[in-house]
Amino acid sequence: MPLLRSRVAAAAACVAALTGCSDGAVASTTVPCPPGPFRHSPPLVIAHAGGEGLGPANSVLAMQRSLAAGADVLDADLWMTADGVVVAHHDRDIAGDTDGTGNIDELTWQELQRADLRAGWSGDTIDQPVRVASLEQILVEFPTVTVSLEIKQSSPSMAKPLCDVLRRLDAVDRVYLSANNDDDVYAAQAECPGSVVITTTYRDVAEMRRVRSTGEAWCAPAPIGQPPFSANLLDPANVGWSHDHGMAIFTWTVDDPDTLRGLAEAGVDGVYTRRPDIARKVFDEYAAG
Repeated sequence: MPLLRSRVAAAAACVAALTGCSDGAVASTTVPCPPGPFRHSPPLVIAHAGGEGLGPANSVLAMQRSLAAGADVLDADLWMTADGVVVAHHDRDIAGDTDGTGNIDELTWQELQRADLRAGWSGDTIDQPVRVASLEQILVEFPTVTVSLEIKQSSPSMAKPLCDVLRRLDAVDRVYLSANNDDDVYAAQAECPGSVVITTTYRDVAEMRRVRSTGEAWCAPAPIGQPPFSANLLDPANVGWSHDHGMAIFTWTVDDPDTLRGLAEAGVDGVYTRRPDIARKVFDEYAAG
């Protein structure tokens, strides 16, 4: 059973009592909150952009290498072609990391397939062309792996095409969604009602900050918080507060071994990393004591 599916099922069977405060926050009123299904120790190794330190970013090749190196979760950035194919790529413009030109939302899938991601890769020699992957290709290639999906495109909305792919491949419950624009992730959630997991939105973060200052009872509406790495914020007290309020903490993007170990010691649940091979070694050593 995929990691996400099994944890959500387990979490649905139980409820945890919430208490706690940290870092000067007022203690919250005790309130039952669903336990976070993404809690994990040692942290999950999440291959940022598929593991862009091991292969061209967002490519199937990088993802294959990342899983071989011990990644637990894959990560992909999403755009949509002019003819409605949801694809994995970080930037709208493909000129920065391919030998092609143009904006993804203005290119057809066939046109996009002429671009070679090797042009932006500075690592080992790769003998065969590396193409921009569709979301469908990724989900088919890795049928049991949990995948973090970040929606990069706001207009036109990819909410329906995205959820159509997830439903057709029975993958709704092995992905989780995020976006820099709250409207994008809420639209996708509405298209995949009742089952797709989204991460903490900016609206959630604003509410979390407010209740931390007032001590009001509060349960995280999303099971995953994804703050960028900050040693001042990701200490045991702050991570523990999030855990007590039903939220796992995944942070990004960290490759340094000492920092990775510090995050494991602080209780962080997942780390996005360009180098899953390094993170796997660090976290395995941490787990072994």
